[in-house]
Amino acid sequence: MKSIEISNQPLVYAPPSSNYREYCEGYFASASPNYMLGITVKAAAVDNGLECPGSTLLDEINAFDLAEVEGANLGQLNVITVSSFCGPRGLIWGYDICQPAEGHLRIGSASRGSQHAEVYDLSGLTNPFERLIGSVAEPRFPFMPGSHVPAALKSKTSREPGILYAALALEIPEDRSRQACLMMENTGHCPPDADWDADRATILDRQAHSVLAVGENQGVRYRQIFVGISSVEILPGQTGCAMALAPYMRLAQDALLEDRDLGRTTIDEWEDAARDRFLHQSN
Repeated sequence: MKSIEISNQPLVYAPPSSNYREYCEGYFASASPNYMLGITVKAAAVDNGLECPGSTLLDEINAFDLAEVEGANLGQLNVITVSSFCGPRGLIWGYDICQPAEGHLRIGSASRGSQHAEVYDLSGLTNPFERLIGSVAEPRFPFMPGSHVPAALKSKTSREPGILYAALALEIPEDRSRQACLMMENTGHCPPDADWDADRATILDRQAHSVLAVGENQGVRYRQIFVGISSVEILPGQTGCAMALAPYMRLAQDALLEDRDLGRTTIDEWEDAARDRFLHQSN
């Protein structure tokens, strides 16, 4: 069953601004209690060619750096790996702010014991975040190059032929005023002869159920779960990298649109209003 849902609720906390008009930057608690969370799931492969005697590390770094800039450009950052919770003072881009105009796509449900949650497509979060940050070729409000950025991060590199993937589930608790949203990141590799369509469905199902298990452990009930996956086929002679990367951040000042309540603004409306402020201007 599929359905569309959108809330467009007024924001409880003001979105935090960075020190720069055109650039986002990483969040640190000393600056403000409020922060933003952006969601990405990425995968990329490169041809091998940087091997050194006794080392394949340069090919692995090359694949990692290419994956970082797939979709939303999160390259040139000093990523600080932290845990995977978005607390009551955190706002999620694409959920609390600038949702898709059509809402979020419901793709199923998940139950475990007494817990039950509706499951939604993660692309409703990753696509708006890409439209905020922009790409390498067309930057919008990218991170200041060289920024130190705390982020939930899981990554996997491999030179083995097959399908390399990263998956992420983000869960919204029933009581966000007292509980944190949870991210479960996962990476893996499936052999070339695997049934990827079946494996993909299993991975997404396990992602959704894993958060309900964590909810049982920590006494938190979740009402909505967003799940998504990104994958790349690794061919002989290639190195691949897949990652779930979710930065904790402050927004570029020009992205805030001071005359609007972003909690009631869709990503399409935001894009139209902010277009003339993008770092890259299309001809």
